[in-house]
Amino acid sequence: MQNILILNLPKIRQISLKWKINLKTIWILSFILITLLLVFYIIQLNMLFLETNLIKNYEKKLNDITKENKILEISSVQVNSLGDIDSQIAEKFNEFGFEKVKDVHYINVLENMVAKVNKKNE
Repeated sequence: MQNILILNLPKIRQISLKWKINLKTIWILSFILITLLLVFYIIQLNMLFLETNLIKNYEKKLNDITKENKILEISSVQVNSLGDIDSQIAEKFNEFGFEKVKDVHYINVLENMVAKVNKKNE
């Protein structure tokens, strides 16, 4: 008697797709995907360049403003210095039409009298 080993292997079923995908559709879908990715890449690069341009403009404005601020600080220190205060006061007096006081005359008021009533007309 011969010993025979028989294996009953299960049948391998082929998985069939409901839609048959052929090579042409794969190429078309891949082309569309690549095109969309390229468009997205171009848009992203454009946004990147715009943002860097904005940053450069803001840095330039910031530098201009800091220079102007330094100039204003220097001028405010010069204006507020006490060495030039006499000329500044003279300029302000001339603007408002005031004159410099030369002689001061005070009115003598008696201690017991604030105002005097003239009774001639009664």
